[in-house]
This record gives sequence, C-alpha cells and structure tokens, in this order.
Amino acid sequence: QHPHNINIKSMHKKILCLTIIYHDAFAMLLRMLLRLPHLVTLSSTRTITTQPLLSSFSFSASRLIHCSMSGNNELPPPPPSPKKNAVRYNLYRGHPNIDCLPQSEMQAIMSSLLNDNQDSWKKYLNYGANAGDERLLSALRSFLLKRTADDDLGEVTPCNDSTTSDFFITSGVSHGLELLCSTSTNPGDEVWIERPTYFLCTQIFKSNGLSVKSLPMSTPGKIDIDRLIDMVERDGVSPPKMIYIIPSYHNPTGLSMSVEERKKLASFAVRNGVLLVCDEVYHLLDFERGSYSNPRPAGMVRFNTHAQATGGEETVINNQGCCISVSSFTKIFAPGVRLGWVEAPPFIIERLSNYGYIDSQGGNAPFMGSIMANAIEMGLLDSYLDKLRIEYKERYELVCGILQQEPRLSILSIDEPRGGGYFIWVRFPPTVNADEFLSYSIENYGVRFMAGTKTNPFPNDEDDIGTAIKSCARICFADLNREDLRKGTETFVEAFQSYITTIK
Repeated sequence: QHPHNINIKSMHKKILCLTIIYHDAFAMLLRMLLRLPHLVTLSSTRTITTQPLLSSFSFSASRLIHCSMSGNNELPPPPPSPKKNAVRYNLYRGHPNIDCLPQSEMQAIMSSLLNDNQDSWKKYLNYGANAGDERLLSALRSFLLKRTADDDLGEVTPCNDSTTSDFFITSGVSHGLELLCSTSTNPGDEVWIERPTYFLCTQIFKSNGLSVKSLPMSTPGKIDIDRLIDMVERDGVSPPKMIYIIPSYHNPTGLSMSVEERKKLASFAVRNGVLLVCDEVYHLLDFERGSYSNPRPAGMVRFNTHAQATGGEETVINNQGCCISVSSFTKIFAPGVRLGWVEAPPFIIERLSNYGYIDSQGGNAPFMGSIMANAIEMGLLDSYLDKLRIEYKERYELVCGILQQEPRLSILSIDEPRGGGYFIWVRFPPTVNADEFLSYSIENYGVRFMAGTKTNPFPNDEDDIGTAIKSCARICFADLNREDLRKGTETFVEAFQSYITTIK
C-alpha cells in the first residue's frame, strides 16, 4: 500500500499544514502514519511545528515516536482553547477600588503610632473593654455628631444623644447583626425584611434560627408603612421581634427613606415592641445631586425619643421597642480594618457588653480601635471621607450619564434629592429577564452585574414585587477603575441593545 521510499519529513510538513483547515482529517491521517515503521528512524529530539501558520498546535517528534513505539495510537491532547468571553468588566462586586483606599492615611497613622515616644499604643496590644476602648468611643461619638449636625429631623427636637443612645464596637455590620440576633432574639422569632435587600443578610438571620418574612412593599425598595401598621394594629397580625432595613442609600436600589417615613416607622416599632435594626453603613457616604441641596434625613436612632414621646398610653415601654443603628468604617474608610459599631439605647448596649463571648474575649479589636481613634483625632477620616464623597459622586454621574443614553433603561434613584452608597438599580423593560440577560452579557460581552433575583430573599414569590425585581439589575460603581467603569458601562448598554433584539 505504501512505497518504502516515502519522504517522511516532506509528508509531515504537508500533513501538518492541513490542520489549518482540516484538523479532524489530520488526526485520522496521523493515526495511520503512526502505524508505519519508518517513523522510528526520525530523530527523537527533532521538533516539528507549523508556527506561525498554526500557533495553537506544536507537536514534538519525540512524542510521536513514543506513541508509535509504545503501541499507543492516541494523539496528544490539543492545547485548551481560550475561555470564551471571560468576565472583562465586573460590575457585580460591592468593593471599593483598591486605588481609592486610604493608603497614605494609613501610612501617616502607623508612622504616628511608631514615633510616639510615650509608647501609649502598647496598651492596645492587651485585652480591651467589652463595649470598646473609651478613647475610640469618645472619638467616634464626636465624629458622628459633627458629620450629622445638619441632618434633617423634621420638626423633631434634637435630643442629648449621650443619654438616649450609646455605642458598642464591633467587627463590622455583619458582626453587629449577628450579635443583635444572639442577644435579643430566640430561635423561631420572626424578622421582617425588605425586598430587595442586601443579598447576604438573610443567612445571618437563618443561622440564628429566625423565621425570615417579607415586609409589605409598595414597590421594590419602598416599604408600605401604612399597610404595615394596619396589618399589626388593625388586622391583628403579630408583630415580628425584629425588622431589618437599609434606610439610607439602600443596597441595592439606592433609595432613601424620607424624614416622615422614618418618624412613622420608628413610632410603629416603639408602640409594638419591635427592634428596628437599621443598616446605616452608607449613611455618611452621600452626595448632593445636580442643583439639589436637600439636607440628609437623620439616622434612625435620632427618632427614638420622638417615637417614645408620641406613642401615647399604648406605647409598650416594657417590651423596649426601639431603633438600632449598625454601621462601620468599611465604606467610609477601608474594609480591611474590620471595625464597626452599634448605636442603640443603653439597654441594648448592656446586653451586648454582657454577652458571654464578648465578656470572655475582652471586647473587639482593641489595637485596630486605636488606629481608628488616631484616624479621627488626626482629622484623616474627615479629609478622606470628603475626598471619597467627591469620587463617588463623579463615578455615579459617569455611569448614570451612559445609562441614560439608552431610553429603554431606567434608574430607580435618578430622581432622589441626594445620591449615595455604591449601587445603581437599573430597570429593564418587563420583557427582559435579568438572569437570562446576565448569562447573555457574560457569554457575549464579558460584562457581569447582579441580577435582581439575587437580591430578592423570596425569589419564588410570583407577586408584583417579585416580578418587577426579575427585570432589574444592580450595578456597582465603586469597584472598577474609572476607565474600566466607563468601558464596562458602555459595554453593558451594548449588551442590552443586542440582547433585546433576541427576545422581540
């Protein structure tokens, strides 16, 4: 069948060139050639390659000889093909951009500590006080009073916060939620939450044996407070032990509750003995939008005194319903410091301070607390937060400007008097399923975002709220650098314009 004077080298070059067009044919022919004894006369060190004609295939003659001599007629596996459209622009992750973190500020703080001739920082290497070191607590209290001095309380008379609320140092908001669940609830108690909401909160509550249920919502991200009041006070529905909300620059919608909504909800909590736990991690991370100059609504703890004063004789004082703020330095300084706080009435702080493992370990992160006390006392937290607010305002406006060029996309928070936080909630036409669009966007454009259903703790509910959330997405404007943020948002719009043609 085959002449013995065949030119093996010439035939290999021809056959390898055929792989450009007919890889399968090449595989079949090479298997046939491997059965010819003439192949063993080739040098085992010679390399045959089709580069640059075929960059993805390079075969060593020694490997072919090995296959022939061992009787193994299987070809070496081809090199793996590049992953199709890996994620290029990640608009999903709620992290700060690494270049926006307070690197110079941390260097200044550490230099100040190490150059302290009094070695006053040494004591922070030891155990600390249960609620937190008094130096940090005092600095934090002063910082918050200064930064919130112009917050809007409506007609509520400002109160002396030192007598109505106190602080407890935590390792962050998640830690604060865990501690509140551990000290103020029992397994089987109910916690009512928003839809949509912070997508990782539900598991914290479930891990503590709580039954998680939905608050009545008028639209995604907006609590129907009147309906909530009627359910409990008119229709006889038992109130939950706890309500969890994000009242300022909501994750994921970007919405904020008005002063009147805050007053009404705080009064409901006090009247009905509910712990209203408010995740206010974004409260200070805000900015004015355009010509708007509306003051920022005050944090929920500020409304406790008003709620108690207006509760009337029916106020359930013994059940100690109240507003509780959980916050941290995560968003206003750096996640890596792992430090936050709970602000609440004294009886809540006492529960936390007397909790078993807190009492055993001697407070939370005393050394990191000394670093943050320095950041406040040196004015570095103030100046850094001022820069950060400008940075995020520009990022928010950049993304919104690009999104608004596509009229079929709408931004839920675009008419809010103030912006803040990390996220933009994008609404698609009702025919768009955000989960399906997400798959299409990643596969064809390399853009990842968070589909609305990820933020819905009750994704199987087929009511109006659940249906609306399915056609929405969360975009984070904090993580990517400016150029990638611009390109990523533009590509997101391109992906949408392409995807929408596939469902018409």
